[in-house]
Amino acid sequence: MLPTKDRSTLFWAAAAAALALIGPALLRGEGLLATAALWRVPPWNAILPPRPGAGLLADQLLYLAPWRQFMREEFLAGHFPLWNPYILAGVPFAACIQAAPFYPLNAGLLWLPAVPFTLVAAFLKIFCAGVFTGLHLRRLGASERGAVLSGVVFSLGGFMVAWLGHPQTNTACLLPALFWALGRLSDRGSFRNASLLGLFAGLALLGGHPPTMLQVLGAAAAYAVFLAARAPRADRTRFIGLALLAVPLGACLAAPALLPYLEYHGLSSTAAASSGLARWGTRLSPWLLLHLLMPLASGSPARGAEILAGVFGLGPESNFIERAAWTGLIPLGFAALAVVRRRRHGEVLFHAGLALFGLLAALGAPPLPRLWSVLPGYSSVNPTRLLLLWSFGVAVLAGLGADLDPADFPAGDRRLLRWILWPPAVLAASAYWVMVWRSLAELRLGEVLFVGAAMSLFLAECFATQRLFDPRRRAWAPWLAGLFCLLPALDVNPSAPASTFYPETPALAAMKDAVGEGRVFALGRALEPNLGMPGRLRDARGRDFTAPRRYERLVTGRTGDFDFYSGAPEMPLNAALLAVGVVGATEKTVSAAPQGWKKIHEGDLFVFRSPAAARRALFVPAARAGGTEEVLAAVRAPGFDPARLAWFDDGDVSAHPPGVKGTARIVEDGADSVIVEAECDGPGWLVLLDNWFPGWEATVNGERARVRRADYAFRAVAVPGGRSVVRFDYRPSSVGLGLILALFSALALAAAWIIPG
Repeated sequence: MLPTKDRSTLFWAAAAAALALIGPALLRGEGLLATAALWRVPPWNAILPPRPGAGLLADQLLYLAPWRQFMREEFLAGHFPLWNPYILAGVPFAACIQAAPFYPLNAGLLWLPAVPFTLVAAFLKIFCAGVFTGLHLRRLGASERGAVLSGVVFSLGGFMVAWLGHPQTNTACLLPALFWALGRLSDRGSFRNASLLGLFAGLALLGGHPPTMLQVLGAAAAYAVFLAARAPRADRTRFIGLALLAVPLGACLAAPALLPYLEYHGLSSTAAASSGLARWGTRLSPWLLLHLLMPLASGSPARGAEILAGVFGLGPESNFIERAAWTGLIPLGFAALAVVRRRRHGEVLFHAGLALFGLLAALGAPPLPRLWSVLPGYSSVNPTRLLLLWSFGVAVLAGLGADLDPADFPAGDRRLLRWILWPPAVLAASAYWVMVWRSLAELRLGEVLFVGAAMSLFLAECFATQRLFDPRRRAWAPWLAGLFCLLPALDVNPSAPASTFYPETPALAAMKDAVGEGRVFALGRALEPNLGMPGRLRDARGRDFTAPRRYERLVTGRTGDFDFYSGAPEMPLNAALLAVGVVGATEKTVSAAPQGWKKIHEGDLFVFRSPAAARRALFVPAARAGGTEEVLAAVRAPGFDPARLAWFDDGDVSAHPPGVKGTARIVEDGADSVIVEAECDGPGWLVLLDNWFPGWEATVNGERARVRRADYAFRAVAVPGGRSVVRFDYRPSSVGLGLILALFSALALAAAWIIPG
């Protein structure tokens, strides 16, 4: 265990790094909100001023933040939601892995509004990454200065900062914690150390991004093999046994998220969509090597994202954060010291190999792409994000190298270091100027000034790196390294005031007034699919990264489209079947609006209302049974009326007397429960045009009833003649079993913590 003074220093350094990053936004009273995405999206483009920001940063506002907003609103109403009724005709929210509803940082901060949440979440992730990287270094024998240097470099490095608002960093910040816990378990195979490993493994699995989970746990597994190979035979068996016990307990701790996700994945089109993308072949441009040395070479998301992307042939849709993995020249210099001087040290070799592997994977060096294509799980993972391993490996090596004194090196080693550091720096500067010079006439004054600032920062860092080899200046290493990581980091995550976070617009108000119990729909890129969620608008579209297979096939006739309903060029085949009653359109797409619908608003968006009110709850007097394909063809046929006939593909249906009439209306419409009143003069079917999914239960007048799958994707129950009250409740067994496993795991890990030895 570290002395209290050492732990305190690491904590204060990590806290200082986190505060330095969020400080400017905090002082302005703003949050790390990428609301630049909204001013490009109708109807907000009519009321919000232009702001910089593009690429994958837009995912935060278009897809991720609406989930958190929905969860928070439900929580403040006294309810933790398991089902999300606002997108794709309803999806299991407990299984929405990227929303990470069970991750402690998300679940524990639900009471915070969006602006303070982004700041607190950013602080905690940066702090966690810095502290555990420092603890890992101290375990490796690094000095306090080396540990602080590594912690600051990894926590303010490109990967952590660029992905800060995404679920990737929920897991990435725990990579050093897993390494530290594995090292402690290897040093002393105690139950307490095993419980630490299980805890961090469980938290990593709750993080919310399956590809990052696979990559982080894969790196941890490689480190475990390395440690086991080095351990004495007497200790090796105990280390392996305790690790194999701890990791499954960690998986059980994450079971409330994992089990629903696996259930949802099996009923989704995710596998087909991922296969079609061939993510295993994704690679970054060789210009990545320049970005590792000059982070802002191609622009800044916070000051005009990708303003220079064209200079490097990266294309207008390139994403800054995909290639953000800088660690700074000073850490690279110290990492080179560690490799040159301690190249026979096992930990140095492992972390150097880890860093190199991450870099080669991002560049798509053969035969790695072919390997990814055949590895289960990894075949659908983007390997460029293994840059995380580069960032972490270099940070660890930098801390180990910072403890070495070049004055003690043989002359040959000092010459080698100069040749390692200076040629890449000169080559990077030369390549940058050549590329910029070729396009200088096309650049605006602001872009030219930006180029000058980027080059000045790079030259200052080059000078500082060489001066730090002077023993008299080595004490400044952590602070200068942190400074040169922080300066580009401040240009990555834009900040914005709360007033720009999904503000109300006249079009949205008109939609709310007109939609009733039905759903909205928007054409093209108007009101992106998840953006109705903060305003409690049910949308027939949606982006869940895991789409219900039957719903996708019902709408499009096929499955496997990763961008399913990210944007709709035309109306769906049957608006009544999807309970669509309100449609939004822009000037470009207004011609595709449905004929005969009444225009109720014009301005920030064209809004149309259907002639008859859209209904999700229907009394249907007749039903037929058929095979899956027959039912799909029948409900997709032109003119199919879901209020006249219900189709079932999950078994036979009983015949009812002809001519039965009835009505149905929703009287209570919650996230996990829906209550419907039906009145009819004979038996029939109550069809609810919300997605059928395992876990939905129903009662009719207080008696349990079977929830049938109607019209290929929706729910139905049989109702008798007269007045009936039908209640649908979502009680998924996957969540219940997951909570039981999590409780068992928590008790087991707590017991392991207090067991001596």
